[in-house]
Amino acid sequence: MYHRPMKQPFCNPVASQGTRILLRATKYDGAAHWIQPFTVVSDDGVLIVAQYRARTPIFTSRGEFRSPYDSLVYFWRDRWYNVFRLSRPNCPLALWYCNITTPPSFDGRHLGYVDLDLDVAVRPDGDIQLLDQDEFELHQRKYGYPPDMIDRAERAAIEVRDLALRHGFPFSEG
Repeated sequence: MYHRPMKQPFCNPVASQGTRILLRATKYDGAAHWIQPFTVVSDDGVLIVAQYRARTPIFTSRGEFRSPYDSLVYFWRDRWYNVFRLSRPNCPLALWYCNITTPPSFDGRHLGYVDLDLDVAVRPDGDIQLLDQDEFELHQRKYGYPPDMIDRAERAAIEVRDLALRHGFPFSEG
């Protein structure tokens, strides 16, 4: 009797603590949007937690940028958003900045996703703002976002808001 070999399950690489990774975010047309270095804090195969030190160069579509914030960043492999916990060095939490994106790809060194324009800012005092709706609407037309992508982006913004309202992780990490 002939037995076909079992297919090996798809395996996402898991990064070790201290690994340097590079974020490469693009717009929907593939144009570079944001390139930023991070150091991995932890990676359980679903959630990569990484950190960025204030003033390290970030390369954006508008030129080099140096954020004044230290960042602890949460990249879920299966979610349509990521969360940046921002604080100035040796200062308390300033805000959580949440990017609405496609779920990221990760090859062990490079993390990539498509930035879908919408952002959610969550402040420690409970203020929550949906940002860049005009850019999201403009790029829907400019790039021809598929209806499913528009729906997923809008649902992701609601999911982030609801998570913040109930102080779910990582918004419980004040």
